[in-house]
Amino acid sequence: MKILWVIIYAITAYFSFTGQMMPAMYWMSGGMLAEAVVDLICYFLPGYKKCQKK
Repeated sequence: MKILWVIIYAITAYFSFTGQMMPAMYWMSGGMLAEAVVDLICYFLPGYKKCQKK
């Protein structure tokens, strides 16, 4: 999962540095929402060891 978030934030950085702020904001907000939803789902799944932070 961490690799997915890194890819999403790398796309955001690419759009930011090329001056395309609207797509950068879409990727950033979408990535943050997806990360929050996945963390919330993992929080409510008992015994799902992959989601637990070490």
